[in-house]
Amino acid sequence: VPAIVGVNIGKTKVVPEAEAVHDYVTSARELAALADYLVVNVSSPNTPGLRDLQAVDLLRPLLAAVKEVADGTPRRTPLLVKIAPDLADEDVDAVADLAVELGLDGIIATNTTISRAAVTSTEAGGLSGRPLKARSLEVLRRLRARVGDRLTLVSVGGVEDVDDVWERLLAGATLVQGYTAMIYEGPLWAHRVHRDLARRMRRHGVTDLREIVGRTAGRSNTLGG
Repeated sequence: VPAIVGVNIGKTKVVPEAEAVHDYVTSARELAALADYLVVNVSSPNTPGLRDLQAVDLLRPLLAAVKEVADGTPRRTPLLVKIAPDLADEDVDAVADLAVELGLDGIIATNTTISRAAVTSTEAGGLSGRPLKARSLEVLRRLRARVGDRLTLVSVGGVEDVDDVWERLLAGATLVQGYTAMIYEGPLWAHRVHRDLARRMRRHGVTDLREIVGRTAGRSNTLGG
């Protein structure tokens, strides 16, 4: 199976907010045609001021400009936006509505968090892994309730094992990503999750994962482990 290449673009930290659209468009023009999908990252906490671009008034012209580039590639590169877990619920809804309005292909939820509520560390920067799990799932459920199956929803944040993947799919994730678990458990982590997921599917008589996506959205889980 050919590898799927997603390209994540973000504003260069030396570029002021007023020039952000131009910076994203420049990156998109260079990379969109090479990507299987393109991600507008406005949620990294490690680039000063980047998260300010999640405000809908700033985000609308940015996404519209990048979408024009993505739509103009020979294969029309799908476009997604990546959001932060630290957005207020009403802002999550606003971004979801904007994505539908502009005809984006999906949303990636979520990036790392600046919250330290679940840890004792006071280091600066984005926190990933288990402390992010609950909020990432909350944002996914909120997005699914808001957009249904109109957008691809990619769930990421605190995904450690097959139980997490299964839960995200049931909650409405179209795709699930992991990164911190791979760092701690090694490059075979994805293989183990896929193996365990195949076993889970057989146990439940599921032949296609699309059968379970969103099955428990808005209600209690009736298809547990």
